[in-house]
Amino acid sequence: MLKSAGQDRPFVLLTGATGLVGGLVLARLLSCELPVAVLVRGNRRQSAQERIESLMRRLEERFQRLFVRPVVLDGELCSAGLGLSGTDHAWLNANCGSVIHSAANLLFKPASEHPDNEPYRTNVDGTRNLLELASSAGINEWHYVSTAYIAGLRTGRILERESNVGQEFGNDYERSKTMSEQMLRQSQQITSLTVYRPSIVIDLHPTTSMRSDQTINSAFVMFQALSQRFGLPERGDWFRRLGFSGHERKNIVTVDWVAAMIAEIYRRPALHGDTYHLTSAAGTSASELEDGFRAAVLEGGVKLPSRRVEAMAQIDEQAAPFVAAFKPYFKDDPVFDRTNTVHAMQLCKEPDLPQLTVERLRDFCMRQTKPGGPPTVLRLTPSAWDQFRLDCDRSMDQADLSPANVFGIEVCGPCGGQWVVEENSRGWTVRTAHAGNASSRIIVSSTVFGELTTGHKTVAQALAAGVLLTESDFYHDHHALQDRTLQLGPSTGLIESFSKLIAAVERHANQATSKSEVAHVR
Repeated sequence: MLKSAGQDRPFVLLTGATGLVGGLVLARLLSCELPVAVLVRGNRRQSAQERIESLMRRLEERFQRLFVRPVVLDGELCSAGLGLSGTDHAWLNANCGSVIHSAANLLFKPASEHPDNEPYRTNVDGTRNLLELASSAGINEWHYVSTAYIAGLRTGRILERESNVGQEFGNDYERSKTMSEQMLRQSQQITSLTVYRPSIVIDLHPTTSMRSDQTINSAFVMFQALSQRFGLPERGDWFRRLGFSGHERKNIVTVDWVAAMIAEIYRRPALHGDTYHLTSAAGTSASELEDGFRAAVLEGGVKLPSRRVEAMAQIDEQAAPFVAAFKPYFKDDPVFDRTNTVHAMQLCKEPDLPQLTVERLRDFCMRQTKPGGPPTVLRLTPSAWDQFRLDCDRSMDQADLSPANVFGIEVCGPCGGQWVVEENSRGWTVRTAHAGNASSRIIVSSTVFGELTTGHKTVAQALAAGVLLTESDFYHDHHALQDRTLQLGPSTGLIESFSKLIAAVERHANQATSKSEVAHVR
């Protein structure tokens, strides 16, 4: 962990964690043991906490490792005060020292056709709401995920230092992101603004369950639909019908690379304050895109008509909605200057983008359209630990507490998290806080922690099995949890305190069960 965030407010507030880029940025930050809080709203199917837990389990499957959970702040970007509760607002003020703003509305259709004036409502008004809240909390370090396409309809070489130079725009999305950038650049409350401008972002990972940039997706869906109805177009015919020669280049990047660059730059304060074009050096030609589309249709089992239908008027009619919405976005891209980005790659020792071959495009298209069942809806059940720490928060007044033994708990895996625990003569306090700020901490998987708090395993047994880790004096091991299996060393006092805490959780759970049984009998 390189970032020297203030120990008093070490958390970064991340927006857009449930999106493609934000989700991978979250995984990268957590991999670096950086404490993260996420702003997420619930929906009709899941609470904010359940949405993030679903995301974390997908990320753990993808990265084949366990993650500490971020702190979830239940809120809405487009609401005044972000719709946060008083408790969450106070926690944010006390713990967050920086912002990574990745949330955005990616609609390309005109705002006049949207009942809520999107994308301006999210991209401009939402950013303003976040800025107001962050300013009131004294957060002056910002990292903003913009887009390379604020260049609008400009041609030639686009410099990273350029922003609003009076350019025309292809759609309201580009204009809204430019307005947001300008708002942040002009803010008197922001002392450090780092801007990341990715181009078209796609996900090449074979297990992805997130939608990539809708430009490429929608183009392929239209290509596939027209092929199914009229037959596979001759090579080069489809893009020519959209008015392109096939030599035009689109700038396509992978989400893994974009997320890695954002996380690595965030970790290094020396790189803050600049703008980074997270773009490809060469781009991908329209003809290469079409070759990838053709290969996906031919190998994806799509049923084609027995012979190609020459019904150009019908083809034009079917393609018209796509052309109207996306043709401005499929113009030949300018050349994006990458001076700052190349410097950052060298400093961070991050490799450049992998080559986007026709084969990779084919596989990407086939995955994006593969039919799948409805997403699994996760429902969280409160544990004995959840109720214990909530009751501690309700019952204890920290101002009245005597000097305490303090240690951190870091639980990796499903429903995990991190807390700072204080034990004293009057009882316990449990705070949601960065466990690494405590001089000593316990690190354990959620499975083992659950066994401990329910009495199915003792602390001594967990130590003997090597599945419980103790750390003191900020010692950090950056391997996955399963590789971090240290035995009991000089941490006798820490283990003793942790054992007493586990016993208190068990007693609390038994008391709650007894009260429930008595109430049921009555």
